[in-house]
Amino acid sequence: MYKFQEIIESCIDCGKCHDACSVFMVTGNEDYTPQAKINVLSKIEAGEELSQHELDNIYLSTRCGACDDICPVNIPITQIIQYERELLGKRDLEPTKTSHISNNIMNKGSPGGMDRSARFDWVTEDLEIAENADLAYMAGCWVSYSQPQIAQCTIKLLNHAGIDVQILKDETCCGLFLIDNGNIEKATENASKYLEYLETQNIKRLLTSCPGCYHVIKNEYKKLGLNPSFEVVYALDLLKELFDDNIIVPKRPLDYNVSVRDACPIRDKKDVPRSILRSIGVNIKEMFNGQQVCCGGPAGLKPNFPKIAGDIALLSVNEYKKKADTLVSYCPFCLHHISDVCKSNEGENELEMKDVVELVAESVLDQ
Repeated sequence: MYKFQEIIESCIDCGKCHDACSVFMVTGNEDYTPQAKINVLSKIEAGEELSQHELDNIYLSTRCGACDDICPVNIPITQIIQYERELLGKRDLEPTKTSHISNNIMNKGSPGGMDRSARFDWVTEDLEIAENADLAYMAGCWVSYSQPQIAQCTIKLLNHAGIDVQILKDETCCGLFLIDNGNIEKATENASKYLEYLETQNIKRLLTSCPGCYHVIKNEYKKLGLNPSFEVVYALDLLKELFDDNIIVPKRPLDYNVSVRDACPIRDKKDVPRSILRSIGVNIKEMFNGQQVCCGGPAGLKPNFPKIAGDIALLSVNEYKKKADTLVSYCPFCLHHISDVCKSNEGENELEMKDVVELVAESVLDQ
């Protein structure tokens, strides 16, 4: 029996995964549903030739997990997609752009292949950064190269709270893209080298601004046989603790109407950013009736299928504009992708979007 065959056969054809899938939302194409993705696994395992539609469909996924969450028989759809990509990669059938990004991570330390020396361009003289501290801050690739204000606001808030923090001089990519695309050998090699470096820093806690970095180092590294000795902490969890303990308090309440763009890797933490936003006086206008809808960028969808990825991003843009003045995110890649799409779409470029930590800094530091 092939891997996952029995659980795939438990599918009851309810179609709930279709409605939850952001790719299906914008394409309406039955060939591109989560159900169609898992139904082709037996062909892939048998080494049979796939149609172009079937091959595309395996990579037409952000692995956001919305289909996993809604499946009434608990089929691990995104896990199956990862396995399918692993098998296709071994047959040299993964998209060229996927291979290019994976090689960038392995050789240059970031998905975009950016200059390593530019990773810390966000560090400015007004930030107090310790040489050694129990807490280390990992900005992540998208914060470092695309959203520096997130790192700057985070460090300023830690300084304000009297918390010593160091940065990681040899920070590199966590490897989420490798994991999403089934490049398990490369992911293990990348993670092993990075964890070996992290362990030399003698830290007790690793603080991340990126939900993907948090999820990968805390959860996925263990699946690769790696066990960090330190605690992995998501930045908003720490900020909520500081609010709850009155260590940081708002100087200026923000009477803003915002919609929150939830982060797929930590969709179980939706209450944390909302608690923080309410602490600083923000009014929250929920999108999609509370349904989780991906931004459309992760796991290779943005580079391989930019039109579909862009259409998915505009779902959130069009939705928040009906209800709020600002779209608030707590995922740097969501912010990067949606901003990028709006800049490139004529007539859709009016976007007011910020990270939660930017609003916290505005309220607490009055900046």
